[in-house]
Amino acid sequence: MHFQLTLQNQVDGLTCRVWNFTVPAVVGREPGVDICIEHDSISRKHCQFSQNFEGALVIKDLQSMNGTYVNDSRIQQKALTPGETIQIGALRLEIAFLSDDEKPTPTASMPKGNVYATQPMQTIRSTAPAPSQPIAEPWWRRWFR
Repeated sequence: MHFQLTLQNQVDGLTCRVWNFTVPAVVGREPGVDICIEHDSISRKHCQFSQNFEGALVIKDLQSMNGTYVNDSRIQQKALTPGETIQIGALRLEIAFLSDDEKPTPTASMPKGNVYATQPMQTIRSTAPAPSQPIAEPWWRRWFR
């Protein structure tokens, strides 16, 4: 399953407004993290997305300076559902769950800059092989019946 974060508020200096990812993924402004967002309000390693034993998407704060919020409540760790609002530093983001059939929209390319400046390298993660048995309905769809 793929996930998508979409920026909901106006933040100066960001060229990317949508981030696609698979889990596990660390969000921060450090160049080596999975989702690198260069903004002063974000810690070097701000939070992490993972899946729990039930397959739920979980967000965990990594002792960030400005905290991680879900629906305006500060959290240490929380299971997420589609459409929830996450605040990481000054950024308000909406989380979307994309099925394997849906193709994620491409993430914006890195901004052009000084050729002598170091830019984080974008990597492509390989996907796990398809399971031999069909996967049961996602945990969060049971909530929306």
